[in-house]
Amino acid sequence: MKIKNISRLEYKIPYGWWVRIVYNRKTYSKFFSDTKYGGKSFSLLTAIAWKKKTKEKANIPDTYLCVTGAARSNTGIQGVSHCGKSNKYYVSWCDAEGKSCATSVSINKYGQQKALKLACAKRKEGEEWRLAGNVLPKNINKPKVVRDSRKYSKEELIGILNLTCEELGRIPTARDFRKTKPNYGRYEYAFGSWRKAIEAAGLKKA
Repeated sequence: MKIKNISRLEYKIPYGWWVRIVYNRKTYSKFFSDTKYGGKSFSLLTAIAWKKKTKEKANIPDTYLCVTGAARSNTGIQGVSHCGKSNKYYVSWCDAEGKSCATSVSINKYGQQKALKLACAKRKEGEEWRLAGNVLPKNINKPKVVRDSRKYSKEELIGILNLTCEELGRIPTARDFRKTKPNYGRYEYAFGSWRKAIEAAGLKKA
């Protein structure tokens, strides 16, 4: 049985259920032992009730999908990052299966204030789309290979990498960038290797 935020602990006595919720860089956790709460089934029901009550109190979305709270972007807005060189706001989100989606809004075209407002609206729309369970369409036929001729600055690459980390809830791997624009090859070319790209983005594990 798999229930989001709830794990079964049986590696040592007392056996029970462990609830762990991480949101906005805060952790909420509690252990519910079988002996204290009347058996395996009753302790699980108690754990589920505690999880629901805790999420309501902390205003955490109750969904089976991954949710994040704190923003890591340079704008302080989750999923929206500013690149000074291109003078654009980059917007990033994921579909319900964790596949990256992204777009950008030009500050030169809309102006600083309007561009930021549009970027935030696109991010909100993308997040609502994800939480509704939507996924990117899967092509039945083999997709046509399209070369990405665009040139990315290191600042842009790092910004996209940080946004992807925020969406996935973990440090991205080269595998996550196999079929994206930019793909992992751009990072290896710009930084020398995928590991060096991760370090340059400040995402190196402690």
